[in-house]
Amino acid sequence: MIKDDKKFSLGVIMLNTQFPRVIGDIGNPETFDFNVNYEKVLSAAVSSIVTSNGIAPSVKQDIFNSLDNLQNKRVNLIVTTCGFLGEMQNELKAFSNTPILTSSLLTIPFARVFLNKTDDKIGVLTFDSKSLNSTHFGGNYSNDIIIGDIPKKGELYKTIKNDLLTLNTQKAEIEVVTSALELIKQNPTIKIIVLECTNLSPYIDAVKKATQLPVFDIIQAIHWYKKTQ
Repeated sequence: MIKDDKKFSLGVIMLNTQFPRVIGDIGNPETFDFNVNYEKVLSAAVSSIVTSNGIAPSVKQDIFNSLDNLQNKRVNLIVTTCGFLGEMQNELKAFSNTPILTSSLLTIPFARVFLNKTDDKIGVLTFDSKSLNSTHFGGNYSNDIIIGDIPKKGELYKTIKNDLLTLNTQKAEIEVVTSALELIKQNPTIKIIVLECTNLSPYIDAVKKATQLPVFDIIQAIHWYKKTQ
């Protein structure tokens, strides 16, 4: 893909993973038609970020260092490869002179604009619903949010959890779509879906088609911001 380096540059704080990042995933530079700078945080394994107990101070410091490196590269926007880093949105924002978006969960206030009835809900599809809590929403959590996740015995979860080198994307897509449909079946008042996990983004079109609902993710938000430049 030909990159348009002159107009926009993205900085990505990346977890230390080796599992496949297919096109559509924020961790694959071919997802974008502009320049992307990656800063891998060696201490940021999935297990140290996807937690309900908070990120360890030493890991946070490494994330701050990566953010600083990206600022020195004069990127236009800094994002991350894991929605659980929404926990650090306010801390990183206070530290950064560059606009930063840690998680698709930060788009929830915008998504709420499109809810018409008082009992309408936003469905959040995540990697691990037991670990995701209000601290990850950057102050945007409310009782209109219903959280669901992908199957723990499924292809995609096992690949990410165990940091495997291969991924059957057909199986992964079926799992993501099935999870979204099941979440809606159990909660019919869901009118919008937000994909917390950046590894779900490659399957966003399939989720839209299957659910016939608006679906938000971090890739969309990046493009929204780019259009303002």
